[in-house]
Amino acid sequence: MFIALYLKEWKEKAFLFFFELAVLVLLVLGQSFFREKKDVREWLAYAVLLVFFPFAALILGTGGFETEFRSGAWAYLFSRPVHKTSIWLAKFVAHLSMLAALWLVFAAAWLAVPGISELAGGTQVLVGFPIGPGFPSWAFWQSAFLLMISFSLSLLHERQFSVLFIGVFAGVGVAAVVWAVLNSRVGGHLAWIAPEKALPVFLVGQMLLALAFAAASILTLVRSDFSQPRSQLLGFVGWAAPLLVLALVGTAVWARSSPTHGRSHLWEIAFTGGEACYKTDRGIFKYSPAEDRIQWLMKAGPFSYSVVSAAGGKVAYTAYEVRTRHDITEKLWVENSDGTGRTCIIGGARGKNHWPDDTFIIDLLISPDGTKVAILSDSAYGGHRCQSPPLWIARTDGTRLENLPDDAALFGIPHGIYFIRFVAWARDGNALLLSRRESNKPKIFTLWLYDLESKNSRILFENAAPASWFPSSPQGNLMALKYQATPERPWTLGLFDLKTVELRKNEASIDHDCLWAFWGSQGDRLAYVARRPQPNGQDVYILAVYSLAAQRVVAEKRMTTSEAAAMLFAPSWTADGMKLVVIDREANSLKILGVDLQEEGQAPFPAWMNKPAGLQVVGHQALVEDGKNNTLWRFDLEKKDWKRIY
Repeated sequence: MFIALYLKEWKEKAFLFFFELAVLVLLVLGQSFFREKKDVREWLAYAVLLVFFPFAALILGTGGFETEFRSGAWAYLFSRPVHKTSIWLAKFVAHLSMLAALWLVFAAAWLAVPGISELAGGTQVLVGFPIGPGFPSWAFWQSAFLLMISFSLSLLHERQFSVLFIGVFAGVGVAAVVWAVLNSRVGGHLAWIAPEKALPVFLVGQMLLALAFAAASILTLVRSDFSQPRSQLLGFVGWAAPLLVLALVGTAVWARSSPTHGRSHLWEIAFTGGEACYKTDRGIFKYSPAEDRIQWLMKAGPFSYSVVSAAGGKVAYTAYEVRTRHDITEKLWVENSDGTGRTCIIGGARGKNHWPDDTFIIDLLISPDGTKVAILSDSAYGGHRCQSPPLWIARTDGTRLENLPDDAALFGIPHGIYFIRFVAWARDGNALLLSRRESNKPKIFTLWLYDLESKNSRILFENAAPASWFPSSPQGNLMALKYQATPERPWTLGLFDLKTVELRKNEASIDHDCLWAFWGSQGDRLAYVARRPQPNGQDVYILAVYSLAAQRVVAEKRMTTSEAAAMLFAPSWTADGMKLVVIDREANSLKILGVDLQEEGQAPFPAWMNKPAGLQVVGHQALVEDGKNNTLWRFDLEKKDWKRIY
């Protein structure tokens, strides 16, 4: 019976379908007639996507129950041995397949005519930004939305024109309101700040609203006797109102919880006070091993970009306050690592710590004692110079924001773009180490010292870089550095004294490439991963332990011949400094090694962990990031169990 109703609907609406098909063919053929007039061809593409398909969908939808009204065939329709819900679905599927057939014709033209694909991909009328290349699937979902709205309304009135008018008002009006909300402060200016997220949110909202209309229509069809139109209309409104509210709530929840496309992330950004801090697309949190839980330090809004630094029991981070498109304030906050004492350093009350307009923060570094924070503005990037020098210093209690004098040697490359980031504080808080990399020389790093007393800088190494993301020792007096004596030589691991700003001689020197180095929790050992060439030409990757007391390598273990696996070892020491935990991707497990690097145990990764990386041991818990799903797992080294904590 379902098939019979489906075919009956196609037969009754065949004339309307072929009429719309003829109009579509004429609009598509117009691309060939006006081949030399790109502006006309562009408007034809707009006409197809933004006029033809929406109105074709509306007209098809309004004819859903037109036959039953015109011939008074409601009793005959309901006498069929099929449930009323199946009747509604059969008729709707028939109309949807007609719309899909029109889209198949357009898709064939889109594939065959390069001009159509070029113009359809750049359509930006109504949505306000270029959609980008590719098939305009957004327009298909828009027309499907309008079809469902008009079809749902078609059983309420016998006059098709009236249903069409209400369908335009309900469909286009509701869509316009949703898009306006996404452009407003209520919607977090999502359509402007993150259009790649706004469009999916918009389409999801339309889908939920359309389902609300459809559910109200089905309930009305099932429960109404069609003898009292007024009662029927009131029944529809009574069902639709709460369902529409639920659809709007669902859209808001989706907009809030779903990450921006391409921006979902999770990575460790600091380790302070025995607790690891992580930056995610949802904000910044820390993991407390004593309580075995995470604590949110900052919840992200729609615009989740932030710069973070943590040290000395303090956490500094940036956040944006968006009032309008032309009123955006970047704020710098500092709070204690336990979540208390939140203070606004930049962007607070007017007259306090003036920060230049149109200047944004690109890096932060809190001093080891937690009393000062160094700030680097985007004017540090080549090609983006402004009146204010890029380097600033402020106290973490919110006082004494100072703009340090510019230094042309460090920041003044006239013809080139470069990237600068903080490395460490030096000379007991009286100097800063910065790393600079030029864009046209991606493998060339230079290490600079900026003296906060003399207000000038000098280069320390022509080709050197921190040996890890957290290069400073727990005591803050040494830094693990890898450098090249000449560009042809391997990267040598060295110990850099942050008090004397000199490289310690004859310590930690190795004769093979150092990839990463990680400090022990007591600061007396350094574990590193290095590449060692073999006589047969194949490289092997080793894990070694260097002892500061013995001033030599005290343990060494051959691990793998895969550079990809070696880059993910991320060795991390336990709190007592007696064990080393590493990620072994080839064995698909955590490996627990003694000080002599002899294996003492291993913990297979959970089956649902896809790409383990970013190991950090805090207390008796080993934290492992899943780089594919952006989740965080902890392994209890005492209880030997896994648990997903984010």
